[in-house]
Amino acid sequence: MKNILLFIFSIPLICFSQTNCDTVYVEPESGEYVHTRTRGYWFRANSSFTISAVKAADGDPVTHPRGATATNQSIEIIQFTALNLFSDTIPLGYNDINAGLTNPHTSLFHAQNVPLGWVTCNVNIVKDRYYAILGAKNAPLGTSIFNNGNTDMYNATLSSGSGITKLLLNGDSTVFWRAAIQESLADAPGSQGQFFHDGPHSQARIHTLICTGSTNIEEITDNKELIKIVDQLGREVKGSKNSPLFYIFNDGTTEKRIVIE
Repeated sequence: MKNILLFIFSIPLICFSQTNCDTVYVEPESGEYVHTRTRGYWFRANSSFTISAVKAADGDPVTHPRGATATNQSIEIIQFTALNLFSDTIPLGYNDINAGLTNPHTSLFHAQNVPLGWVTCNVNIVKDRYYAILGAKNAPLGTSIFNNGNTDMYNATLSSGSGITKLLLNGDSTVFWRAAIQESLADAPGSQGQFFHDGPHSQARIHTLICTGSTNIEEITDNKELIKIVDQLGREVKGSKNSPLFYIFNDGTTEKRIVIE
C-alpha cells in the first residue's frame, strides 16, 4: 500500500477573527513537468470551508533547478459546474476535450505571473461541489523551451505511485486527482471548459491555507528551524505512522503532520 502524506500546518503568524485555519502542503516532490501547459489537482469537497490563500510549490534546487530559481507563480481555482452533485463523478478527460467536448467551469480566482509567496484568494468551497486548483512557478512571460511565444510552467508534481491519494482538507480525508489544462496560466486564465481530469497520480503541488471563517492574512513565513517532534501526549519522538505528530519550530509555530500507511 502506498504511503499517503497528509500535511496540516498551523501557523500563528495570521490574524484571526473567529477563524480556524490549517495550511495544507502537498508533499513530497517527485518530478517537474516543464511545458506551456498547467497541471494541478481536483477534488469533491466533503465539507464547506474557505481557501484563504494559495502558493505554488518550490522545485528541488538539485534535480529541478528551473522551478527552484523561478520567482513568479500563476495559479487558478475553478469550480466544475456540470457534474453530478448526488454521486461521485469524474470530469471528462483529455481525449474527450480533444474531441471537442467540454467541462464547463466557473473561474473563482486567478493569479497571473505574481511574485512567489502566499496569495490571498478567499475562495468559498461548498460541500459536494467539484473544484480544481492548478498552477506552478513560471518562467518570465513569453519565455519557453519550445520557443512558441507562450510561457513555461514549472509544474512540480507528486510521484506516479499507485492506489488512491488523499489530502486532509478542512479535517476531511479527501480523494484528489490530477487536473490539467493544455494552456499556460501565466499567459491568461484557462479557456472555458478546457480543464480536464488527468488520472489519479502525479498531481501538481499547490499549497493552500484552509479556513472555516474569514481571516486577515498579515504574514506567513517559512523561515524556521525544527526544535523537536512530539506526540499527542507531549512525548518527544522521532516519527510514527497513522497518528498525528506535532513539529515544534523555533519561531513558536507548530505543524501537525499525519503519515497514513
